[in-house]
Amino acid sequence: MAQVLKGTVTDFPGFDERADAEVLRKAMKGLGTDEESILTLLTSRSNAQRQEIAVAFKTLFGRDLLDDLKSELTGKFEKLIVALMKPSRLYDAYELKHALKGAGTDDHTLIRVVVSRSEIDLFNIRKEFRKNFATSLYSMIKSDTSGDYKKALLLLCGGEDD
Repeated sequence: MAQVLKGTVTDFPGFDERADAEVLRKAMKGLGTDEESILTLLTSRSNAQRQEIAVAFKTLFGRDLLDDLKSELTGKFEKLIVALMKPSRLYDAYELKHALKGAGTDDHTLIRVVVSRSEIDLFNIRKEFRKNFATSLYSMIKSDTSGDYKKALLLLCGGEDD
């Protein structure tokens, strides 16, 4: 029997999105940024919980959490935190777009995402892809790959030009 592997970050017990939003605001308010608090909090919450924190942040402070994080952080740390804050399907859509754009294909990323996601995950990724890039994942895979590799990816990806 095949073993199904899932992410290791699970829901934080006793989660309180409002309290977490307040911690993040405090970490970014005033002079300097408490990067350790931001990192500790966001890496110990599931993606769904991070999305709830973003909503609570907007409600409590009238500010966009992602915009505030981008303005406070820099470099690779900023890139990591921004990636953590994206909904999974959106992050995957961006990763696939990046893997398929320009000269050459990032086969490692393409295979990692397409092979490891469920049918419903791929459906949601395809919707995000179409919404954000005005083209379909199916058509990009079709035009950027060839042979049996293309056939396999298109079968795994599903959804002819949806």
